[in-house]
Amino acid sequence: MATKLTDSNIDKILKEIPKKGFRTKFWREYRAGACKGSGVGKIMDQLEKYGVPPSGDPSKADLDEMPNIVQAFSMLSNAMLKANGKCGALQKHSSLLCKEYRKIISKLEDKATKLAQNAGKIKAQKLLDEQRIQQQNEATDKHLEKLKKEHEANRKLFVKQIKEVETRAAKIEEACKKVSKDVAEAQKLLEAVKKDWKSKHGKEGADRPKIEATADKQIRAVAAKFKISAHAKSISGPLPKLVKDVTSNFTQFKQEDWNKKELVAAGKKVAAARRTYEQARDAVKFYTAQHKIALNELQKARPEGV
Repeated sequence: MATKLTDSNIDKILKEIPKKGFRTKFWREYRAGACKGSGVGKIMDQLEKYGVPPSGDPSKADLDEMPNIVQAFSMLSNAMLKANGKCGALQKHSSLLCKEYRKIISKLEDKATKLAQNAGKIKAQKLLDEQRIQQQNEATDKHLEKLKKEHEANRKLFVKQIKEVETRAAKIEEACKKVSKDVAEAQKLLEAVKKDWKSKHGKEGADRPKIEATADKQIRAVAAKFKISAHAKSISGPLPKLVKDVTSNFTQFKQEDWNKKELVAAGKKVAAARRTYEQARDAVKFYTAQHKIALNELQKARPEGV
């Protein structure tokens, strides 16, 4: 059988031996038919069984097989010598192949011999390395577990803070609703007072000064009863600051899968707090204006100079 080796590819193929040359397929593909029967393929098959890779590197094989590998390399070198002896002038490329193999095999055999001689030390070192790696892995696992616990603790803290924002927003909403409710009731009573004094004031023989004095007292009493002055101070003082603070606190949180439920709930409460504050603020402004109008109307109804 003709070899695939030529002048143009011989150098390339020789460089392939340390990479994948220690397999029967490679050997048979490039050696001349005259080399057949030298026993090379059989020994390469044995090396493969011992765990030697295509590169021939014995360090990749099991240390327990190293004595057998040393012997196999020795036998392979002899088989290559025999194969080379079968090469004539027409098989010059196969002869170069055999010689290159023997150079590489010699180095691999020396390497395998050293591995066999130091197998005990190598195993001991390997065991130490495995133990060190195991300890490192255990330390890493502990560290990761610690980080996990810290992460979970941080999550719980964030959820708690989000719920606190929701609670504060709910209290603001409740306070603002109370203001709006008081103002609405005050507005109804103010309208009733205005209607009452105006209907009495226009009747013939009515004691207008007394009616006016009573109405003035009633108008001011309505504002006092429903704490309009206090509500006005609250609306212009602490409440807007509280709304601003709770909004600012809420915006610092970023929505994640683990806090979505709490953050959505808090967001609704913060929005409600802002909305009810604006409603309460507008209600107080409106009532304050109506209160002044009622007093002005009462003043205009009095005789000049009174």
